[in-house]
Amino acid sequence: MSAKGSQKPPWGNKKLVPVSVTGISVCPPYQGYVVILQELGGEERRLPIFIGVAEAQAISILLQNMEYARPLTFDLFGNMLSKLKVEVKSVTVTDLKENTFFAVVELKDDEGTVLYIDARPSDSIALALKTKAPIFVAEKVMSHAALHPDQMPDSELDQLAELNQKLQEAVAEEAYEEAAKLRDQIKELEQKLGGKSGDQNV
Repeated sequence: MSAKGSQKPPWGNKKLVPVSVTGISVCPPYQGYVVILQELGGEERRLPIFIGVAEAQAISILLQNMEYARPLTFDLFGNMLSKLKVEVKSVTVTDLKENTFFAVVELKDDEGTVLYIDARPSDSIALALKTKAPIFVAEKVMSHAALHPDQMPDSELDQLAELNQKLQEAVAEEAYEEAAKLRDQIKELEQKLGGKSGDQNV
């Protein structure tokens, strides 16, 4: 391929906000997993995006640098791109339509050709963490869906994320008695958080 075949960014000239992945949590009262993207600098807004169980586990593994026996899906794509000499330049959450987030992966080959691939945010974020690529969110998405620091009970959300990570580890190690205790702690904290955030539209 030639650099002449490069595509233009689908977001045009719209402002992008750099973010980092702060963790995975459970968002009551919906009982769904969310990945939290935090604005780097600026207002430090946080964008919660609902994801599936498998994707939550994958992102948790990457955030914790956990060891595992066989390659996972993000390893497969990361290794394939590396072998093909294609670099993941960035991942961008570009839009929010009807409560669904959209993302784009920016790729560049060894000849300088740039391509933009539509993808789910959860898969894109896992790939970005695997390849150490920067993550961005369109300002219009942050303005519409992000929460300011005073809208999120940080310490309790962090505690909930930590308990969920410990639960996953306990189940993996078949420590079922410890897992049962952790589930009770998680349930109690979820009920507490539900009272505080039940009226938030995330």
